[in-house]
Amino acid sequence: MVLKNYRTLTATQTYSGTATTIVTDIPRDFLVQRIILDFEGVTTLGGTSTQVTNPLLRNVKNIRVKAVGEGSSRTIVDIAGEDLYYMNLFDYGFGTALDNTDTSAAAHTQMTGWTIDFRTSCLDPDDYSVAIPAYLLSTLQLEIEYDTSANGYGTNVTSQSFTMTISLVEGIPEPNESCASNPLQTLLQKTITGDASTGDEDFDTFFTVGSLIRRTFMLTSDSSAAPNDDEMADFTIKSGQIPLMSSINANTQKTLNIQNYRIAENPSGFFDVLGYYMIDFGNNRQPFVPTSSGLKIDGLSTVGYNVGDLLMTINKTATSGSFRRNQLSVEG
Repeated sequence: MVLKNYRTLTATQTYSGTATTIVTDIPRDFLVQRIILDFEGVTTLGGTSTQVTNPLLRNVKNIRVKAVGEGSSRTIVDIAGEDLYYMNLFDYGFGTALDNTDTSAAAHTQMTGWTIDFRTSCLDPDDYSVAIPAYLLSTLQLEIEYDTSANGYGTNVTSQSFTMTISLVEGIPEPNESCASNPLQTLLQKTITGDASTGDEDFDTFFTVGSLIRRTFMLTSDSSAAPNDDEMADFTIKSGQIPLMSSINANTQKTLNIQNYRIAENPSGFFDVLGYYMIDFGNNRQPFVPTSSGLKIDGLSTVGYNVGDLLMTINKTATSGSFRRNQLSVEG
């Protein structure tokens, strides 16, 4: 049995509106199940602000977790701040408080937050099946890349002063319980840009193969990098010549996401999360795949695949759009 431990680190990160990257060491005493980030502070506007898309979320450009152990270094999480916020919304059915609508000339107290989750079931508080055995590592670090106020919030920002508070949900194994064989769960982003044409385009490197792919969280954006629901009509995924998802209508995928993840619709009936799609390989042709440690996880095994064996074809309705995917995979 794993005992729970909760703690908030004394080390915080301070953001003052400039582009910078800050690294914080994560304690390596126990199992790390979740890393919870709380971002609170003040945005001072000198005049009416024209906001960027997803203001405040874009102040946090990228969130990474890096580990060093057994002589090798790995980035196990690399995701944009806005993507992680909305992925949390999908996983938990609601998002962390987001206070980012202020545009008037004044000092505005604001907040938001994120959760980096190392569980196979995000609603099971006792799931430590893919928690990180930090005590076996020589280094475990949280790296946050912050953007400028202009890129992250909008115009007429006089100053921003925020503190990032870092908390952990940990597990303490019993003395006779070893978690050294826990599989490694990764969440890694990649952006692919479509060509200057509409219609079907094949992306043979959209997915990274060689592991068990659980889900892919995708953001579609137009040529100016603004999230947009009108970039694709449908998509197809093939494993070799075997179709896994065939010409799935983009709006249908939104409906499936609402049904499967209990995502709220707004009063007009439109999907709240502009540009985002969750592509879930759970309960597919291989509903439960045993890992080397004996853990059975739902997903698509691509162990032994070569580049191009798992093909994503997007039927584009616009030219030169971008498709940023965040692939949740399990190795080992």
